Amino acid sequence: MLRYVCIAVIVVVCAGEVLGKAIFPMPRLAISPCTSMVVRRDITTLSPTDLQRFFRVVREMHRRGWMDGFGSMHDHIAHQIHGNDQFFAWHRRFLRHFEGLMQVIDPDVVLPYWNWATYWQNPYADPVLSAAFFGGNGRAGDNCVLDGAEARWGRNYPSRSCLTRKYRHGASTGSFWPMRAIRDVMSSAKSYAQFRTRIENGAHGIVHLGLGGDFETMWAPVDVLFFLHHAMIDKIWAEWQTQDPQRYEQVDGYDYARQAFTVDSILPFYGEDVSSTLLTNGPGYCYTYDDLPAPPASTKRRKARLA
Repeated sequence: MLRYVCIAVIVVVCAGEVLGKAIFPMPRLAISPCTSMVVRRDITTLSPTDLQRFFRVVREMHRRGWMDGFGSMHDHIAHQIHGNDQFFAWHRRFLRHFEGLMQVIDPDVVLPYWNWATYWQNPYADPVLSAAFFGGNGRAGDNCVLDGAEARWGRNYPSRSCLTRKYRHGASTGSFWPMRAIRDVMSSAKSYAQFRTRIENGAHGIVHLGLGGDFETMWAPVDVLFFLHHAMIDKIWAEWQTQDPQRYEQVDGYDYARQAFTVDSILPFYGEDVSSTLLTNGPGYCYTYDDLPAPPASTKRRKARLA
């Protein structure tokens, strides 16, 4: 069952008339405990059949204007979900929204992740940034992406243009973070807020800046690769959670208004409690990652709150 939300992509008139590609569905999350689990995998390990199935789904999402909707939504509330402790929890919900829309088109498709730490020293050699996957740098002059699954894609938000990338150092993105640096943070960060700050401003931010173009803006979700990058960030958070059972039950820090960030804080736009995001196998989420142990079994029902 779907409920629909108004997202300002170009112009929206919510009193009956919609101009532009402005409304896209938001699948309602289940509130009961999971009866089955899906596994998010490294995109480079997908079979050729599964990879092409994923590409077909995201191309259809682009055709329907949903990528513009995600870009607009993220851009409009950017100050509420970055630079504060909403970051991990909110983006986990955002990924489930995206994955849920994928499954509207094909129920058997699962969001993969991009493990950019594999080629952290020379990302230009990463197959994910090749024509076989998502393409690489934009062309000189207009920075349009010309190869890969998003070759010559247009976008309508924030203006009509092509999808762009502009590598940070001309022909090079510069290096990303290796897993050893991420695990150093995992072992030294003693609180959710400490961990969030160092990952958001470090491993997360350097990828956005490295790819440049649309990817370094707050409307970056117009690029499907945004969701694979953030699935990797979500996986990093999930791994950190596995190191202490209390991390599945509590958060700390502050939100954008400098109010205490707790499990009862509300996710901007979604109107759901932060507690609903803390277990990847919790109601409405029901996923794990290919090389991580499953979180503790969740028997709780998610609170049914509307945005």
